[in-house]
Amino acid sequence: MPRRKNSDIIQKNRIKEVVKSSGASQRLVSLWLDVNYTTVSSWNSNTTQPEEENLNKIGELLEKDNRDLLEAQGRIDTGLSKALEQELKRLHKEEGLPYEVEQLDKKKGVNVKVNNPELIKRLRAFAEGYKKK
Repeated sequence: MPRRKNSDIIQKNRIKEVVKSSGASQRLVSLWLDVNYTTVSSWNSNTTQPEEENLNKIGELLEKDNRDLLEAQGRIDTGLSKALEQELKRLHKEEGLPYEVEQLDKKKGVNVKVNNPELIKRLRAFAEGYKKK
């Protein structure tokens, strides 16, 4: 099973703290999951992150929800998704931008429907402006 490096994933874990507070050891976790002890050590130091399956197994062992094993991201609800949904409807209805467009699939040699790149570009620009407010 490949390990995920921190550069590949934003979320960090709290496995070390939760294991310690539950009275378990790194050794028990490594044996329970049947992974190398150094793998658990790299999760504890947040050098790598466990796959979802292993996170579930840790949660089962420690009788904790997966969300208790992960650090909060500290996100604040600013209403971005609601504003983006309104902008999407506006772009589609008022400006006539379709959700999908046809594009040539070079491998198959046929036209296929794909998400409209112009619509995506406009939504991302809207989001950038929204975040600056």
